[in-house]
Amino acid sequence: MIKSFLGSLEDPNRPLFGPNYWLLNKIGLILPDNTWNRIYYVLIHEIVAFFVFTQYMELYVIRSNQELVLSNLKISMLSIVCVAKSNTFVIWQNNWRQVIDYITKADIFERDNQDKAKGKIINSYTKYCRRVTYFYWVLVFTTFITVITTPLLIWYSSYDFREGYKNGTEAFPHIFSSWMPIDKENSPGSWITVIWHTALCAYGATIMAAYDTSIMVILVYFGGKLDLLRIRCKEMLGVIEEAISDKEAEAAVSQLHGIHVLLLKHSRMFNSVLSPVMFVYVVMCSLMICASAFQLTSATNSTQKILTAEYLIFGIAQLFMFCWHSNDVIHKSQKVTMGPYESQWWAVGLRQRKSVLILQGQLQIMHIYSAGPFTDLTLATFVTILKGAYSYYTLLRD
Repeated sequence: MIKSFLGSLEDPNRPLFGPNYWLLNKIGLILPDNTWNRIYYVLIHEIVAFFVFTQYMELYVIRSNQELVLSNLKISMLSIVCVAKSNTFVIWQNNWRQVIDYITKADIFERDNQDKAKGKIINSYTKYCRRVTYFYWVLVFTTFITVITTPLLIWYSSYDFREGYKNGTEAFPHIFSSWMPIDKENSPGSWITVIWHTALCAYGATIMAAYDTSIMVILVYFGGKLDLLRIRCKEMLGVIEEAISDKEAEAAVSQLHGIHVLLLKHSRMFNSVLSPVMFVYVVMCSLMICASAFQLTSATNSTQKILTAEYLIFGIAQLFMFCWHSNDVIHKSQKVTMGPYESQWWAVGLRQRKSVLILQGQLQIMHIYSAGPFTDLTLATFVTILKGAYSYYTLLRD
């Protein structure tokens, strides 16, 4: 049944991006053409944005209780990132569509013009994209289940909590800490709040799954495209036994210039819509990891420790995946410059060598993805964020 479902997500018109595009459509990040449907999805996104505001209203109310404040911050900081992702995707809808359309058309072009070496790369990055997409969906779903069942598991695993609730010393165990216009501590308001929180958590998890995996697939494709470009550079002057004319060489080099210019254009466009979100994410993720680590070490209940550990793992894994794939593109951007040197440049005339030299200069332009104006998305940044989170953690412990 699972294989049948995953097979239904494949789209022959989008051989690489099919499952990701399907989820982007379902959650409303790719807005439909119908005006009323567009209004509906935008309204949903803004309702969730208002909910995040109510979380911070509640944070002010509970500001004197450190444990409640940390529990609120751990979730609400991730909520801010989720809202930033959904709203920026809607605001920069045209840019996102251009990037997605580019990788779809460029991927189809490579599939239609592949040889054995290129086919190996195409199959490799396609399989990898599917694996990372489905793995991340499972990770997000696991985190979603963890978050919505945390109050229930705490209730059944702690006798003291149940007794405290009965005698009025413990509050109703809600999924999120947020302001509500109704009495959320007593029935029916408490159960209305539970349903409301569950629906919002499901929405947030789906946004994370759709947005994050789309980012990863785009980054993986850019890396794969650079590998393919390197092979094309290697083959651009033919082989010694079958030397090509100056006219054929100019056409081949001109095509490589065009491929690289388009790649660079959409890579920079992609960074322009990703960078502000990653800046918010890097800041919030540092604080979220810190709050989760503090709760993990201060928790006395084993169930709560396990649930907090899973949430902490999710935050670290999410950050690592962004930095890893971005770092991989930077590495491949450096390696693509070797392509012209691997060609038969030494066996051709001066005119063709000049064309190769110009192409070599263009390929030296780096593909770098940033988190705002302050840092790049690299493995070094990932380590720095973990160090910063640990510093905040030690400060709280003291």
